[in-house]
Amino acid sequence: MDTKKMLLAAICIAATPVIPVLLAAPSLARDYPFCRKGEAGPGDCRYETLEQCQAAVSGTAAYCQPNYWLPPASREMPPRRAR
Repeated sequence: MDTKKMLLAAICIAATPVIPVLLAAPSLARDYPFCRKGEAGPGDCRYETLEQCQAAVSGTAAYCQPNYWLPPASREMPPRRAR
């Protein structure tokens, strides 16, 4: 094998793990209005509704609270729907 072919093969092998990273779609960042809070740490703020959060904390010592990292207008509790 000549030097050019070996160099091309080495470049292809080295670039293989990088290609999926370059082709990956960017994730959409989203701030959720409700957080699960336990004893320590910032909490788990990935709940769109209070009901989702309450289901996640059911049977644990954790509780739900509004996401205080959001601006005040985004943090307001939505009105409860009648069932």
